[in-house]
Amino acid sequence: MTGGHSQLPAAGWQRTLASALAEFSTLDGRIREMRVHGSAGGCAETLDQWSDLDVLITAREPLAVAEDVVQEIAEHHAPVFAANRSGDTNRYTVRLVLCDLRRLDLTVLDAAQHHPGAASTSPPRDVNGVIDPLVNDFRFDAVLAACKAARRDVLIGAHLALGLARHILVVGMVLRDQAKSTTHHRHGGTRYDAWAARLAAAPAPYDPAAIIAAIRYYTVALQDLLTEHGVQAHLDNGPLLTLLDAVDQHTLDATGHGIQGIK
Repeated sequence: MTGGHSQLPAAGWQRTLASALAEFSTLDGRIREMRVHGSAGGCAETLDQWSDLDVLITAREPLAVAEDVVQEIAEHHAPVFAANRSGDTNRYTVRLVLCDLRRLDLTVLDAAQHHPGAASTSPPRDVNGVIDPLVNDFRFDAVLAACKAARRDVLIGAHLALGLARHILVVGMVLRDQAKSTTHHRHGGTRYDAWAARLAAAPAPYDPAAIIAAIRYYTVALQDLLTEHGVQAHLDNGPLLTLLDAVDQHTLDATGHGIQGIK
């Protein structure tokens, strides 16, 4: 199959599909309420060609209801091109991209835990409680990547090192959410985008030396990001830096050349 020129969905498709899903929901006795939120739930001026359709359903059997709605969409509106699923029996979300490029975020809440019409947003979490596991994951992957570089396993080492950038960007998103007091950001163009540009300057981790250099670069970048936002609890990277130095020395002993990193 070859690529061709395709058009984005026609303007107003969100309300047309929402109406069809609302009609489908009235026929399912498990569903207590279905409502549209996000940009499609506001005035028409907030919708543009990049807008998706956000649907919130309160129902019994959230997982089963969500998958039934997905099947209804696939059979009667457009096949599913890609999907992402997350959550549990209390709150289950399916994000769909249809073959005609319409996008939907479908969240189903357990009716036994959530009353229809109630606010669906969770209370703000302590930022350190969110940052802690992210920094932990960064450090864990950084150590594994360094050990793979020491053994010259470039395939896995590169995979892990590239993932460090993603960890940093997630930290940036959490900090932006805290600063803006929202998890919904319709547009970018804020100072936080500069972190993506900074990470673009990292060494490409496609040989052992570059893997170690990339780990050092990302470690400094994460530390700077946390410092900029006053998060002081995770600034001791001594164990990781000791390991990187040991990998340098190990390679020097083995080859006489060493791995030159960014100190």
